[in-house]
Amino acid sequence: MSKHDLPPLHPVDPDWSTGLVLVCSECEGGRGADLADAVKQAMKAAGHRKDVRVARVRCLGICPKRGIAVTVTAPDRAACSFVAAPKDRAAVADALRGLLLPGADPSQ
Repeated sequence: MSKHDLPPLHPVDPDWSTGLVLVCSECEGGRGADLADAVKQAMKAAGHRKDVRVARVRCLGICPKRGIAVTVTAPDRAACSFVAAPKDRAAVADALRGLLLPGADPSQ
């Protein structure tokens, strides 16, 4: 096998060693994108620019009537899905930071 031939699944070590946050960008008429940006900024402010990855996704299949679907996972925890309140982005970002970064200073 040459170096250009990869097996069907090739394991890699991602940059997001602390956690991964998936935010539906279609929920609440597209307000999920705003929430993803707020969470990303909160993680950067806490000094976790690369080790916590915040990604917008098209649909997580949860489809709440009100709210934004969010799934969080980390190397030491199973994936958990939530419905986030779209109007209080700062509180949602703080709650997610608390899940991924236990003991983090909420004022950062």
